[in-house]
Amino acid sequence: MFSTSYNTSEQVFWNKNFILLILSNVLLYISVYMLFPVLQTWIVGKWGYSPTGASLVSSLFGIALFLPGAVNNYLVDTFKRKSVCTRSIMLFALLGLLYPYADQIWMVYALRALQGALFAIALMVTGSTLVIDVTPSSFRSKANWVFAFSGGVGMLLGLSGGLYLSSIFSLNNMMYISAAFAGVALFLVSMIEICFRAPLEPPLFSFDRFILFRNIPPGINMMTVPFVLGTVVAGKPDYFFYLCIVLGFAIFWFIPKQIKRKADDIVRIVTGYIFMTLSVYLVSSYQHHIVLCAAGVMMGLGVSSAMCQYLKIMIKLPKHCERGTGYHTYQLMWEIGIMMGVALGFFVCRYYQSDPLTLAGGICMAGLLGYLLFTRRYYQKRTLSNSTIK
Repeated sequence: MFSTSYNTSEQVFWNKNFILLILSNVLLYISVYMLFPVLQTWIVGKWGYSPTGASLVSSLFGIALFLPGAVNNYLVDTFKRKSVCTRSIMLFALLGLLYPYADQIWMVYALRALQGALFAIALMVTGSTLVIDVTPSSFRSKANWVFAFSGGVGMLLGLSGGLYLSSIFSLNNMMYISAAFAGVALFLVSMIEICFRAPLEPPLFSFDRFILFRNIPPGINMMTVPFVLGTVVAGKPDYFFYLCIVLGFAIFWFIPKQIKRKADDIVRIVTGYIFMTLSVYLVSSYQHHIVLCAAGVMMGLGVSSAMCQYLKIMIKLPKHCERGTGYHTYQLMWEIGIMMGVALGFFVCRYYQSDPLTLAGGICMAGLLGYLLFTRRYYQKRTLSNSTIK
């Protein structure tokens, strides 16, 4: 039986509200990311852009994630949080239906930017607010990890589905499919039961629930992980490969807790980057399906392992009442890392006639060195000072 009590002492981790939130997050990510390969092909075909140019147009989505950030705190403390989330998702879905009717390229720019801003609001409300609201305080770190994990799975399923279904359905139909996933996500969020909270009077602009500057240095190091994923997206447009990455995520999920707890931060990070490096090597050197499957699983394991440690840092560095801001900083930097990897991957391929996966391998090594030489010490110094203050 799922617990639906609002008393945190009586709540369990996998309660009804949390499960609904996780399912809605997976579906929303599917809706968002299935558009990327679809729009990439459409922009190249209809507007005559190069793959690099088309990826830059899509990257407007990532830049726009930062547009509503300064009013995040105002939105969730002034209006009903569920309403802010559901309306953002609804507008995101409706805007997606307008792409087939865009007859000028500036309209595509505007649609990508508006969708990015709306997705950012939905991410903020769910990841940094509702997840905390529906989870007992003793489980909130685990809840952040599960929510981030579900977003990664949804992203990969969306990319895989977009690549596969776009060869079967027209652009119009793909927009309807994306909107349908978003619609189901909206419905699931609307079913979540949240305690009534009287509206506050926050300032219109603030950095609360937007950016936590203390998290930016390790966040830059963390961006190497989604960056590698982005270059893989640019260099290996294969839906089967993405499904294999999802399988790697699932295998990591079912590794016994005792093993994962015994692994210290260095083991998790080194294992993660080594698996990612081996994966990009296999993908760039071999084309056999079995090898690609193994490479995809290794990529999933590597990303999961590194993400586990980076997320721990990003939610442990915040001080009291900064968890939501810290986690949203993680979400924003993760999405930007993906966009940068895709754009630079296409750029390297077009202008340097080089395999973007070579770039990915170099970024893996840079990320590993950055963690060992800087991020680990930065985290230990900040957490030690926090404990001393307490």
